[in-house]
Amino acid sequence: MGTRTPQMLEYERQAEERAKEQERMDEERAKMQEEMAVIEREAERIAQEEYEMEQYYRAEALRHTEEVRAHQEEVRKHQERLKAHERRMRDHEASSEAFAKVIAMPARTGKEQPLPFISPAKRTGTGLNGVSMNGTAANGS
Repeated sequence: MGTRTPQMLEYERQAEERAKEQERMDEERAKMQEEMAVIEREAERIAQEEYEMEQYYRAEALRHTEEVRAHQEEVRKHQERLKAHERRMRDHEASSEAFAKVIAMPARTGKEQPLPFISPAKRTGTGLNGVSMNGTAANGS
């Protein structure tokens, strides 16, 4: 069996061709699988970045909300202080005006009678601590 027929040679050639084709297909499959792995890793990386960005922006939104709340509280306290200050200013202006009216009053002339000073003991008939001037309790006991 040392000689090969042309049909055998053709079968061998076709087998070699199929083997080469299979080898090329295996290489392409391996390349495609590597490319799919690269695409999958890239998709995972992108998904992770999106998740991290979402977490970052959520945290920033919460921080901003807290800052706004704190600012509104500061504004509220400031407005309360302003109202209290305005109230004190109005009170001060009113007492200043009253004092100015008292100062602007004409001085009494000597003809007018001064208001007499009546001590509490003479008014009520009692001295200190409700004790009458003669040493007995003011209620008669």
